[in-house]
Amino acid sequence: MNRDFPEKLDRKVIYESDWISLYADRVRMPGGEIIESYHRLHYPHESVCVVICNDRDEILLIRSKRYTTGRIEWEIPAGRVEEGESPAEAARRECFEETGCVVGELTFLCTQNPSNGMSDLVVHNFLGMVRRETENFDENEVHGKQWIKRETVLEMLRKNEIFCGASMLALMYAIQFHMPENSR
Repeated sequence: MNRDFPEKLDRKVIYESDWISLYADRVRMPGGEIIESYHRLHYPHESVCVVICNDRDEILLIRSKRYTTGRIEWEIPAGRVEEGESPAEAARRECFEETGCVVGELTFLCTQNPSNGMSDLVVHNFLGMVRRETENFDENEVHGKQWIKRETVLEMLRKNEIFCGASMLALMYAIQFHMPENSR
């Protein structure tokens, strides 16, 4: 046992599903303090986000219908990695389902844990260049899609017009570290 790390003593299952589970763990902290109900969200599947760009220095944003916030929000395609699927395969599938876009080679951006104080969700972020685009997309999830100039996307981020944290990080990471210098 590592005394420098919290230790789970017991677990109460509040809710479990294939999408998300909520546990109340009894935890001993490194200093000996016992937390009787340390709430933890468990995600059984990892997730992906994809920044899709084109050769006109544009990024494809979607307008997602978000039940939880009651808003239509600017985002990038995202979703969970299905059983037997690699993160890259999931990224390609999500791009096509949510935007009708087929992307070329994917560039891995980073992996993140967006809320590590309470959940174990893992999100893999990618950048892909569009190869082909159809007008088809999942209208249950997506209100619409729009190609937006990179500088305008940065301005949307500056003005706090994009609320999705996973989208924010992937966009900033792609623009700062992976998109060609000559188009900045």
